[in-house]
Amino acid sequence: MENFFGIFPRYGNFFRNFSTLWKTGIAGLYLLGAGVAEASVAPRPELASMELGIWCEFMPYAQVAEHLPLLAAYDCDLLLHVRAESLRDPDFARLLRAAEQTDVAVMAWLLLPVEEHLYVGQASVEATRALAHRVADYIDEHQLRLRGFIFDCEPSPLLGREMFTAVRAKSLRQLAQVLQRELDAEEFHRDTAALHDLTQELRERGYQVNGAANRAFLDAQSRGNLAMEDGLNAPVSGVAWDALSFITYRYGASHFSYIAMLNRYATLARELYGARAALDVGLLGDYDHIPENAERAELFGGGDFFYNFLRGMSNSHDLEEAVGVVLGCGVRQINLYALDGAVESVAGLENWLKAARGARPRTSWGRWTPVRSVHYGALGALTEKLFRWFTGGSEATHGQIVFREPAVGAGERQP
Repeated sequence: MENFFGIFPRYGNFFRNFSTLWKTGIAGLYLLGAGVAEASVAPRPELASMELGIWCEFMPYAQVAEHLPLLAAYDCDLLLHVRAESLRDPDFARLLRAAEQTDVAVMAWLLLPVEEHLYVGQASVEATRALAHRVADYIDEHQLRLRGFIFDCEPSPLLGREMFTAVRAKSLRQLAQVLQRELDAEEFHRDTAALHDLTQELRERGYQVNGAANRAFLDAQSRGNLAMEDGLNAPVSGVAWDALSFITYRYGASHFSYIAMLNRYATLARELYGARAALDVGLLGDYDHIPENAERAELFGGGDFFYNFLRGMSNSHDLEEAVGVVLGCGVRQINLYALDGAVESVAGLENWLKAARGARPRTSWGRWTPVRSVHYGALGALTEKLFRWFTGGSEATHGQIVFREPAVGAGERQP
């Protein structure tokens, strides 16, 4: 689904009816802003002012361990893929022990089998609960160190395939029908409460519990619309996360469009979630060579269309500017996607980490791209409005959003 909302702006017609006068005036402002952008940066932040993490989705544990010294050198947490079979892999325990020795904090990114919906959502709450407690028991039994868990709240590939088919058919009606079919306010609130209870169970065991979600939720949440979370089967706002990151990848966007995208969603995340807000930035390197992505391309039936979104950044300087934009918006938790691509890229892992750590927060003037900012703002509003109009999901059907915060004192597991 992130793919859909990543390409939606590229096919908009928002500016076709602008007069020449308006275009000229906005272009002049844009060029003026671009000319002073490099000078519009705030003083370099201290190292501790940014919490940096990096996702790892596919890399074998033994190979991940080779990169722990670099992660430690740049004070970068590891958001590590963990599946049920991980507990039978001796390299998993070895990796956690090595991370403890090198002082790299690890968050367990729980992933289910595809037939069990892969990600965390309404259909997978109980499967997630079972896996989370199995992992926690394993950590206790083997006396390992784990900072906590991160739940990736996204539509399952099974639902995603239906939406992807509608997007490829360029059928808004078909997409709306898929989303409308999923709406059930009573079930949604029940499943949200169950997911919230699970996070509290884990926090009582001493673990942090973070969430990750699609950036499109911010457009809906900022307008009081909870129903989009239900349409995508991914409860987010009603769960008391320690931190909540929003997936904001560049995909096929231009560099300046990406700056505008980050500026918008980092600002919204900070406004809605305060210090708990985080942003996921990437892609670092390319991902079309990873075998697991070939399987997903087949699952989604996307072919080359799917692979176009797996071509990531190649220039680490682009990442430095991107992170600077997020910092300038007041978000201090940044997760990079991902270790898999960064290691294989021409730039190499260290250059990506150095770029992220070297970023300085950009001022509002330095991150201002007026044409693209208006574009993303208008399309964000349109996305929410179209969802509301075509599915009927709104605060009238699902009630008001309640942003829940974690209880004080939990989630502080001692090593």
